[in-house]
Amino acid sequence: MSDWQDKRSFGNDVAAALKIIRNEKKVYKDYVPKEAISAGVKMFKSTQELWKGLQKSVAQLVIDEIPYEYPHVTVWWYSVLIAVIKDPIIFQEFFRYVRKHKDVFSANTQYFLYNQLHAMLFRFQELNIQEVKAEMWQFRMEIVEEFAKQMKTPLELIPFYERTRQQVLVITEQFLSVKHGPTKTALDRCKTIMTKMGKEVLLINSAEAESQVGVIPFCEMLIGSYNAEKRSEKGQYWEGVTVPYYQCENNMPDVETIDQLLQEIRSMAPIYVITIGSGGILGDLTSRIIPTLAVGLTPSDLEYTCAQYQTLGRKLQEQDIEMLKSVGYTERHVIESIFTSGLKPQTEHITRADLGISEHVFLIVVVGYRLEDEVTDEFLEMLGGIMQKDMYVGFLGKFDGYEERIKNHPRIFEHEEKVSYLGFCEDILSRIEICDLYVNPIRRGGGTSCVEAMSKGVPVVTVDYGDVSVNAGEEFCVKDYDKMQRRILQYYSDKEYYNAMSEKALKRAAVLLDTETEFLKVIQEMNEREQMCERQEKEICRSSVR
Repeated sequence: MSDWQDKRSFGNDVAAALKIIRNEKKVYKDYVPKEAISAGVKMFKSTQELWKGLQKSVAQLVIDEIPYEYPHVTVWWYSVLIAVIKDPIIFQEFFRYVRKHKDVFSANTQYFLYNQLHAMLFRFQELNIQEVKAEMWQFRMEIVEEFAKQMKTPLELIPFYERTRQQVLVITEQFLSVKHGPTKTALDRCKTIMTKMGKEVLLINSAEAESQVGVIPFCEMLIGSYNAEKRSEKGQYWEGVTVPYYQCENNMPDVETIDQLLQEIRSMAPIYVITIGSGGILGDLTSRIIPTLAVGLTPSDLEYTCAQYQTLGRKLQEQDIEMLKSVGYTERHVIESIFTSGLKPQTEHITRADLGISEHVFLIVVVGYRLEDEVTDEFLEMLGGIMQKDMYVGFLGKFDGYEERIKNHPRIFEHEEKVSYLGFCEDILSRIEICDLYVNPIRRGGGTSCVEAMSKGVPVVTVDYGDVSVNAGEEFCVKDYDKMQRRILQYYSDKEYYNAMSEKALKRAAVLLDTETEFLKVIQEMNEREQMCERQEKEICRSSVR
């Protein structure tokens, strides 16, 4: 018990949380009081530095006390448990509980819970198990059906001959600024459609990303950003074109607004719809009216969408095909392609001296917006095991709790003078170009930052998992952290190898930045598949007449 008391008196925090849960059963029923929220957050924070076995013991104590007859209370305490320990079994129980009790919650609350759970799958690799992924996609489809029931607008597909061939609709769930990946993705696709295909485009920001409509107490919830200034803007200027633009209010998914937009879309009758990512509720319901292509924002994995087609940045695997079958799709649903992106223009140049780093060290950079989640003890152990006297590691992006994390990791802390947090900056290219090597922790995201590195001739080292591995390509991948250590040392010691891989990085980046070529291939493939459908439908009609 002494260990329990030594770690920030977490034993007292656990006991206080258990007492609150017991009181909830007697007094509050299916209501989460402020005391429960405070106790849950305090317990979560005080258990973060414990070893996993102890965290799991804490989780089991809470699991044994959760009042499962009260869904709102159960959701709160399960979300606390996932914050305490990223255990796939607990997560699976949590998700299945939510889905089983979905009728207790409104459609908006179901969607809020789906977004929070889906974000956990994305952020934490240890939760990302195949069985849950298929069930999560099914849950999304069930939620979309709940919204569909509330629509007055007819949701039947408009025939090809009744659609406007020169009009394309693009839907994104979030539009912030050009430093935001999905925003650049939307603008790049709009520009290509307008300049290379000669079509008119309307870009709609449905503002559904991590929506707080229907919010209920949820520990460590993600909240989507919203740029209110763009609400009044009618167009977005990007690389020589102005894209007509409409932004929804920050109250989506709002049933009345979606219904009005669907009515407008029926009147517009575009030839097809492009969604950036899954497309949200608006995008999914639009796909019932107009054939829709979802441009996957996670090129290493399938989007959970109701669109007729979606892109994937790698080859389909058997487990993908099985998951597609589980939601009623076939391989025809997926268009294998290279995920391309534009980069925010570089505005400045700096030197290593500006950052207090010697010009003579081999500078490794680790880039990410969620480094507090992605830089694990295992990753730090890997880095600590290969540090040389003239190596330096810089963490670039957003890394909450950096100092505490480094101090608690002996193999890195002993090299404290050769490790630093470079912070977050708007002009990432100016930082990456002074680095020697981009090293990627095991994670799903980060695809754009590795392209930024390769565009500067900076080689990439990544485990064969997630978006960085898909974008970088096989030559820059290794199987595990042990092999990552060997690869880093090879770059460090073998100048000829380094120069050859630097050239390959530049060539790979050129492909990954060529949206016009790659996106046009995707559109052509979608058109061919649509034409095949039309021929099959006509043949069925002729056969029925005969």
